[in-house]
Formats: sequence, structure tokens, C-alpha cells
Amino acid sequence: MTTTDERTTIQADGRRTRRRRRWLITGAVLLVVLVWAGLVAVRSRSAYRHDQMGLAALEQVKGHLSPGEVTASSSIDQLDRAHAEFSAAQADLSSPLFAPVRIVPVLGRQFSSVKALSSAAGTVSAVGSRFLGEVHGLLRAPHGAGPERVSSLLQLEVASRAAAHRLSGVDTGPADGLVSPLAGKRQEFVGQLNLARNRLANAAAVSAATASILSGPQRYLVLAANNAEMRAGSGAFLDVGEATTSGGTVTVGQLEPSGEHTLPVGAVPVTGDLARNWGWLSPSLDMRNLGTTPRFDVTAPLAARMWTALTGEPVDGVIAIDVIGVQQLLQATGPVDVAGQQVSSGTVAQYLLHDQYVGLSDNAADAGDREDALGQLARAVISQLQGQSVDLTTLADSMSGAVAGRHLMVWSSNPTDEAAWQAAGVGGSLTSRSLAVSLVNLGSNKLDPFVPVHVAVATRPDGADTAVTLTVTAPNTTPPGQSQFIAGPPPGSNLPYGTYSGLVAVNVPGTAGHVTMTGVPSLAVAGRDGPTLVVAGLVTIPSGGTATVAVHFVMAGLHGSMQVVPSARVPSEQWQVGSRTTTDDSPITISW
Repeated sequence: MTTTDERTTIQADGRRTRRRRRWLITGAVLLVVLVWAGLVAVRSRSAYRHDQMGLAALEQVKGHLSPGEVTASSSIDQLDRAHAEFSAAQADLSSPLFAPVRIVPVLGRQFSSVKALSSAAGTVSAVGSRFLGEVHGLLRAPHGAGPERVSSLLQLEVASRAAAHRLSGVDTGPADGLVSPLAGKRQEFVGQLNLARNRLANAAAVSAATASILSGPQRYLVLAANNAEMRAGSGAFLDVGEATTSGGTVTVGQLEPSGEHTLPVGAVPVTGDLARNWGWLSPSLDMRNLGTTPRFDVTAPLAARMWTALTGEPVDGVIAIDVIGVQQLLQATGPVDVAGQQVSSGTVAQYLLHDQYVGLSDNAADAGDREDALGQLARAVISQLQGQSVDLTTLADSMSGAVAGRHLMVWSSNPTDEAAWQAAGVGGSLTSRSLAVSLVNLGSNKLDPFVPVHVAVATRPDGADTAVTLTVTAPNTTPPGQSQFIAGPPPGSNLPYGTYSGLVAVNVPGTAGHVTMTGVPSLAVAGRDGPTLVVAGLVTIPSGGTATVAVHFVMAGLHGSMQVVPSARVPSEQWQVGSRTTTDDSPITISW
């Protein structure tokens, strides 16, 4: 029989045993948790490291997006490396060790988002590598003029559409309930993914449109613009002619001085914003008067109607190319011979902007000789492009630079093709975010290369909105000894030698308010220009003098952005935005 003391001892021993057991179990659980947490930490760190290395590889590709760089084998190598890194990260994140994390409501959502974004980045890398591989195959395959070019374009269309389709199904994971840093990263990634999808879709559309045009038969009006005499967003259209397409070949007819193809008053009506703003310059009488607005999607159809009125023949579209556009094409074709003179990409700008005018006076014979130089050279370059097998990577790089700076613009009467040109940035249109500064030459001289344009941008809070000031400075650096054709004065003019007479015209976003211009005697133009607002004032700048004009306007809200439209000037406009100085060789984004 057990005594009370013995029972007490037994009970105490039992309690001690149970406590030891609980401590052992608790310790074991803690040990397991600690080991699990350590393994999860190791796996998480490994996944993070792989994701970071993958992102770094993608950034390398994103930072080198010119055709020449993207089509280099190093771009595919970087994408393959990124895909391998993201695959390794997925292997880490797919470990059973993360099963407990997935079932925790808040933490599980964050984990699912990270895993989905990592997987999506891997898919993007793989799709990009495959697409560039297909592009490289097209570039390296034997190619020539005619049907082979059409075939290559159609294959590029198929590859672009297939890549866009593969990206359309990418899962980017949950969007709601994410912590702020992760939500920001997800938003950034989705934005980049949508941009990639759009670019691929645009590439497919442009390839299809170009193939359709080259297959023909189609007739395009060609406007040759000279940047020595500037208009808004392009040089003056000094030479004009037709190009016909058929079977993948482009045939350019004789480009003649546009001044020889004038129209009587009323032959082609001008309507809308163009008539209200610029009707006083009679843009539909002479193609040299076109380009008062940087909206090529307005100028080009007017030029097409003018050409039909002149010739009785309709055209399917309009192509505008300037001195720098010709220079870019010469980088792909090599030198050409024009009138017994060899012209290369290194000499063409000096020749067309200046040297062809040396010794010329302002008379009809000289005018014909001068304008034919630009037209003949543009025709020769395009003809040489047709007659030889050029390096497609170099050609793509050249075309990209020409398009970015508005040195090559295309308009089509076909709505589908026109939508492709606009999406590709070759259509020369403006948007509600566009900002354009133009110095329009009204002096019938070739002084624009001697009148560089500088634009300083300043923003400041204005209550709940943002006040913007653009200060436009244009010094006239015309040296002595230039020919009359370059520096004037033109016949019947009272302007002294080297004096620049023109308009400072500024297009601002259509949502801007309180738009004013100072530094001009009065406003010559003020009103809506499509999705923008335009103000313009006359300036007269003597040789050695400087014009300074300021434009003030207010944008709604304390944060926003605008996109500078390239002016196509030579030299390019210089823009000072805060501490950043850049040129408008391609669109510039201004944010505040």
C-alpha cells in the first residue's frame, strides 16, 4: 500500500517527466523551426541573388536598344543568362520548404507575387532570346532586292506577332494586398511588359505595312527637305517627285524643284487649325510653304492633294526625307556619285547645307541648280539602296536614327498602314503631351545652320498646379563672306546681309493653361493645333545678334510630364532641363 508521501513523490516525478517531455518537444519544435527558417533564409537569399543577377542582365539589354546593339549576339547571351538566373530562382522558390509560407494569408500573397514576377521575368527573357535569334537568322540569311525583301519583312512580321502572343499569356501574379515596395516593383515590371508587347505588335504592323507597300503597285509622293531653311519639325520641302513600288522594288522618278510646281489660289482648300493658324502664309499654293505645323499627319495629306491637283494623279502616301535622313542612308549604302561628284555620309551634310550654295546669287538659274542637288542626291541614294545588298543591321540602325530625329517621315492614305506608321513613331504626329519649339525661316535664305537654338526649361509649384517657363535663345553666328543665296539679302528685301527673319513657334500640351509669349512684338499665331496649343511670334536677328523669347504656361497638378518633339534642326536644338543638358536628336521626356 502506497503511502501519502510516496504518492506525492510519484506525482512530483510524473510532473517533472511531463515537463521534461514538453521541454524536449518544444525544443525539438524550436530546433525544427530554426532549421526550417535557416533553410528558407538560405533558399530565399539564393533566389534573391539569382533574381538580382537576372534583372542585371535584362538591364544590360534594355540599356542597349539601338538596332545595331540589340541585334548583336551579346544581347542574346545576356537574355539567355537572365533566363538561367530566373530559372534558378524559380527552383529555389518552388522548394517544399516554402509550403508553410504559402498558406499564411498576408505573407503568402507577398510570396506568390514574388514567385510569379520571377517566373514572368524568366519567360520574358526566354521569349526575347528566341525572338532575337529569329531576327539574327533573318539578318544573316542571303538577301537581295525585290521579292526577297518582301519575304524577309513578312517573316519578321510572323516572328514579332508570335513573340507578342507568347508574352500575352504571362502571369504577373496578384496585384492587390501587396506591401508598398513590392507593389511598386510589380507596377514597374507590368509597365515594361506592356511596353514590350506593344513594341512587338508595332514591329509586326510596320513589317506588314512595309511589305504591302513594297509589294505594290503603289505611288508615293517624295518630299526632299533641306535643313538649311527650316520649317516646323522639318526642313523646307525644296524638291518633289514620285516613287513607285512593285514586286519589292522602289523606283524613284525625277525630283524637281517644288517652286516650279505652284498652284493658283483656291485650287486646294485649307481647313481646320491649319487654316486658322497659318492660312496667312498660303500653305496650299507652294510646297515650300508647307511645314508651318510640326504635324506631318496634317501636312502630308495636304501635299498629296496639292500633287493630285498639279498632276491629276492620286498618291497612296507621302515620304519626307531631309539632309540628315540622306546622310543616315549613306551610312548603309556607301558613297554615291552625283553629277560627277562623289558624296559620302561624311561629306553630304556640308555639301547640301552649305557648299552647294557657295558662289550662288539669287536668280532663277541658280535656284534650279541648287534644288536639283538635293533631289538628285536623294534619288541616287534610294536607287543605290535598291541595287545592292546592304548590311541590314546597319540599315536598321540608320533608319532608326533618321526616324527618331524626324529626318524620315511617312504618311499613308490607308488607315491601317497609317496607324502602323504612327505607332512606330515615323508618322510625325503630335500628342496631348507634346512640346515642340520651332524656329521657322521666313527670309528665303539658308542661315539656319548658323542660328543654333537653345531651350531652358524651368518648373515651379503654382498653388496646386505647376508653372512652366521655356526660355528660347537663338544667336545668329553668320560669318562674313557668305554667298547671297546663303546670307541674303533676297531681291526686294531691306534686310541687311546675314539677318535672320523668322518665327519662334512653340507647341505646348493641349491641357496647358494661361499660355503667354514674351520677347516678341506681338503674337502672330495663338490657338489650338490638334492635340496641342501653339503660340508664335516674329523675330528678326541681325548677324551677331541674339533673340530671346520666353513662353509661360501652367500644367494641372504638382506632378506630370511632357515629351519634346525633335525639331530636325542642324545643329540639333540644345535643351537644358534642370541640371541635365541634352539635344533633341530623339524625343526627350520632361518630368516634374
